[in-house]
Amino acid sequence: MKMEVSWQENFIFKAKCGDYEVLTDQHQTEGGTDKALTPAELFVASLGTCIGVYIVRFCKRHNLPTEGLKVLLDWTVVKDPWRIGSIKAEIHYPHNISESEKKGLLRMAESCFVHETILHPPEIKVELK
Repeated sequence: MKMEVSWQENFIFKAKCGDYEVLTDQHQTEGGTDKALTPAELFVASLGTCIGVYIVRFCKRHNLPTEGLKVLLDWTVVKDPWRIGSIKAEIHYPHNISESEKKGLLRMAESCFVHETILHPPEIKVELK
């Protein structure tokens, strides 16, 4: 898979993959203009939306409602090196379901592609050309 990330202005970058685009920026306190999520926020959003997609798949497969579904995320930042140190994803599912459905839903959420990628990090190679 391929993606192009290009500088737009100041700290704003555009990521383009196929026909889709997303912008990132930095907070004003970091010199940005607060026009978009920061790259770190987009990273956490990727996890939350991926969890959501997998939950919807589970719900569709088991004929369960999806209205009101939310994934709330909270993360910490640590130093040495400066990075996201922990992420907590809290699934709010406002419908009564059986214990086995709860376990299945949670198992499905934990198996999302982004979560698995974080748990089993890819090799990352950065080159200057």
